[in-house]
Amino acid sequence: MVNKSKVRQSALNLIYAVEANGGELNNFDLNLFWRISQEKETDHYRVALCKAIVHVARASADSARLLATRVEAAVEAMQADMTAGRLLADIERVQKRSAEFESALAAMRYCAKDKRQDTTDQLELCCKDVLNLAVAVEGLGHDLLPTLPDFPMYRSVLEPLKSAVLRRARLMAAVGALRDPLKLEGQQEFVGLVRCVRLLQELRPEAEKLAMAILERKPLLEARLAALLQNYSTARLDVVDRCILYIALYELEVNKLDTPIVVSEANALADAYSGGKSAPFIHGIISAAAKS
Repeated sequence: MVNKSKVRQSALNLIYAVEANGGELNNFDLNLFWRISQEKETDHYRVALCKAIVHVARASADSARLLATRVEAAVEAMQADMTAGRLLADIERVQKRSAEFESALAAMRYCAKDKRQDTTDQLELCCKDVLNLAVAVEGLGHDLLPTLPDFPMYRSVLEPLKSAVLRRARLMAAVGALRDPLKLEGQQEFVGLVRCVRLLQELRPEAEKLAMAILERKPLLEARLAALLQNYSTARLDVVDRCILYIALYELEVNKLDTPIVVSEANALADAYSGGKSAPFIHGIISAAAKS
């Protein structure tokens, strides 16, 4: 379950953005808003994914070297055998993809350390390359294994190769599993990554639901707010303060949250987005609404 305070923050940003757009949703680009609004959460996800890949693939270099050695031995032993041409091509294909995976992994690590990067867009592309190649290497390895027993005369080199391919395939499967982090929920080593993914998946619908419900009731909330203000029009309110009060009144009178909770959350929003001077004013309006 996504943190409710984050939901309120995102809902406030959305309501404010719509207000700045003249209060109209018709020409408002929600997808663009969320791409910009969730940049920080997206960056956190990319970094967490990169760290998870590095953790899972920590033994990749050793398994890659072992596979390369076993492939070299098999090719040397079988290259003069005309009947083994297809098998050798499959073996070399596995080795080629394995080497490409190592290159992509190195590029991803370099990108993660490159402080000149203004965004993490490139890091996301590097992560995708690594994950896709992991799946490719695993698939080629599993396709190769059933064909090895067809050449019993080369058992002395194919059995060690089989062991190396299996080891490599298991590691690639573990890396490839990171394409769907939610399936790793419950595993302590991936807690941070799963949290980032859940936040990205759940924050938008929750915040959008709250913001849209408030915007639909805006005329009623506006009238309610006007009645609570003494010798002061709603138009003179700071836009951020007005949006915070919309959320507070909605949660107080529609969601029926307890007054202390509404006050606490509204004050937190005011401190973060409007400045400390607004908090007492907002507190007073909410208290007046609760009493009436």
